[in-house]
Amino acid sequence: MRRTLHHSDTVLSVVAGLLYCSWPLGYWLNPRVANHSLASGFEALDQPYNWLFVTTDIVSSLLLIIVCMLLWEKYRNSQSVRLIKVCLASFVLFAAGTIIDALTPEHCVPNLMRCASFTHDHFLLVHGVFSITASIFLFFGLCIVWLHRRRELVLVVMLLGYIIFGAISLIEALTPSQNSNWSENYYITLCSIWIALIPYAISQIANREFKYLSRPAD
Repeated sequence: MRRTLHHSDTVLSVVAGLLYCSWPLGYWLNPRVANHSLASGFEALDQPYNWLFVTTDIVSSLLLIIVCMLLWEKYRNSQSVRLIKVCLASFVLFAAGTIIDALTPEHCVPNLMRCASFTHDHFLLVHGVFSITASIFLFFGLCIVWLHRRRELVLVVMLLGYIIFGAISLIEALTPSQNSNWSENYYITLCSIWIALIPYAISQIANREFKYLSRPAD
């Protein structure tokens, strides 16, 4: 029982990551949006099964907040408590931003409809701002952990994944295409993997502290 509780943060983070990566369902439930627009179009008003995609984002975010609470209880007495607190706070802010983003869906699906600009559609502005802000907080958490565990292969691979996405985004900006949602799907998948790895990443900060404390004196 104790072993199960000890690893509950890992189980919940994996579930949160899987729920966050809901875009593959779109090719089955809403292929029109999946093939011609961005993933946020699944949550747009009047789209089929939009409630499902909104729910997966919200439940995923709530699970992530619970994970952060469990990790805080586990490592709150660590000597690296300040660093851990900053990381967990960034993940909670990501989750909060994602919830607000999901609760303010688009009223119109770009590439499929003629949509008003954000100056006229304030929900579009709120949706975009919180979506971008949430992503920044998730990436910030990764950077903080990586700065303290630069030789950890998993973290290096994750950071490289984000760099690749940045390069792809730049290429797409220079060569715009109507069907470029695959890069966003890649990004969502990358974020989902990182969400699932958060307990591991936080444990690495604590393990680093333990290794220093257990190192024999010269």
